[in-house]
Amino acid sequence: MSAEVTVGWIGGLSGLGGAIVGAAGAIWASWFQRKHEKKQAQEGREAAQHDAAYDNAVQAVLKIKDLFRRKWRDAHEEDWEHQLYAELDRLRLAALSFRSPALRQRLEEGAETLRVWQGVTHTRRHRADRPRLVNRTVEHLLTVLGDYRRGEAIPQPPEEYTDARDAVFQYIEEQEDIARHFREPNA
Repeated sequence: MSAEVTVGWIGGLSGLGGAIVGAAGAIWASWFQRKHEKKQAQEGREAAQHDAAYDNAVQAVLKIKDLFRRKWRDAHEEDWEHQLYAELDRLRLAALSFRSPALRQRLEEGAETLRVWQGVTHTRRHRADRPRLVNRTVEHLLTVLGDYRRGEAIPQPPEEYTDARDAVFQYIEEQEDIARHFREPNA
């Protein structure tokens, strides 16, 4: 082979090699870009879902607060309990979306406390204590949600809240014992 032909082959093979490397680089860059875009889109969806869950939780707590205010003003509403339970369900559903176990637990405890507020106050507290029990619970839930939103640590519950929560869970245990007694009369 002559030198000119060899130089031509070398130039051609170099060009072909460069084109292959360039094409591979472009394919890799395209794949990497698509992967990065998918990751950003997923993070965006998760952030939107998180924000929606937070908004739902706050709206549910505020609606619950409003429902109790109207009840204590003797504003008779036929579907009051239905509205309360719908908001408690919305709060529980929102709680499932949070990654923080402490926040989930506090929201679920608060929802349970508010679910059985009437039964607890019949047996443990004077009727006048009902608004205090509800207000302590609602205010604590709003404080917890606010601290969470600001990125602060979930605060320890105040004593007034833990007293109300403990009374609720004692009431629930008593109700379960009564139900168990009726299911198993010889126990």
